[in-house]
Amino acid sequence: MPACKLTPTEAGDIAKRGRKLLRAGRITHRDLVILDCLLWSCRNPVTGAIVVSYTALCRLCRCSRQVIAAAVTRLQGLGVLTRVRRRVRVLWHQGGQQSRQATNAYVLHPRADHSEFHQGPAIQSDREILHVVQPPPAAVRAAQGALARVRAARSARLGLA
Repeated sequence: MPACKLTPTEAGDIAKRGRKLLRAGRITHRDLVILDCLLWSCRNPVTGAIVVSYTALCRLCRCSRQVIAAAVTRLQGLGVLTRVRRRVRVLWHQGGQQSRQATNAYVLHPRADHSEFHQGPAIQSDREILHVVQPPPAAVRAAQGALARVRAARSARLGLA
């Protein structure tokens, strides 16, 4: 399991980033409570591993499973954490086997640069975060005009105009 041991400074930076995201309106108060719970209550201080079930998070944060799931998804989309789905293989007595979902593990990511609030929205893939830059308005208008001309030409060719 990937464990990222955080220094106290990095843990403080993650908590500070959560508060900034809350002030910017990108997460809710419940999301911040769940992030703090993962950071301070569920993280093993020696190894840095965070292995906790939704049921335990529900008890610790006093939230429903749906709120926990939505918060984890939102925090993952913002690049604050990564969810690691763990599987357990169960072997049966006659050579059969079955794979079952185990408790999720989480990895918190300290921010390397503090330019998160000055760039476009972030899209997170499995391994990297790509920042999307908005095209200039003039280029958007030019592309929309070109599409309108193509649609008009096709409509005229098909006799729909």
